[in-house]
Amino acid sequence: MNTIDDMLRAPADAALPPVVRWLKTRLAAEDELSVELYKPESALGSSTIELVIHRKESGKEQAPHQVEWDDELNAALVNLGVRAIDLKNEGERFALGLRAALRKIERRYGDGYLNAVLVDLIDESNLSKDGGIAEVRKFVHASSPERESRTYSDCRDQIASEIGARAAEVREKLKYGEEELKAIMSKALARYLDERFSVSRRRAMGWL
Repeated sequence: MNTIDDMLRAPADAALPPVVRWLKTRLAAEDELSVELYKPESALGSSTIELVIHRKESGKEQAPHQVEWDDELNAALVNLGVRAIDLKNEGERFALGLRAALRKIERRYGDGYLNAVLVDLIDESNLSKDGGIAEVRKFVHASSPERESRTYSDCRDQIASEIGARAAEVREKLKYGEEELKAIMSKALARYLDERFSVSRRRAMGWL
């Protein structure tokens, strides 16, 4: 059992969550790792999100390791270069990464203001012409922010910075090419907008 005194003397890796230390060990042993998002339905009809870690040892598939979604664990997996099983899953995964990254901006500026600036930023992007984003965007409504204010400029820059940081992770940590990066980020932004504005939920309830 670790004590505080033990941890003060321990190397940096000792402070990592046990599952991350285990993953680093398996990567060092040249196992093949990938992750998959899984959303089991609960008895109440709501869903949780889980990460299924797939592993191949010497080319042989091992039993998957399933854990509840955790923003820090996902960030560690990205930093270790562990990809999702396909581009669809990667987009869903980075939508959750965006949710975590933009949460602190939401706390600072408020839900409605973040919505307004985010939609404004996306509308100006070439990605807004992507089929997935364009389809969701039809059902997204946000107020028009005052663009000349310092608050708008600061909020916009922070949102753009966080989106850019996620794109850099896709490119530099996970080593995807530019076309794959565009596909992943388009999926991530479309999924994030869908969740933020409850588009799929409203459609399922017959409101759209």
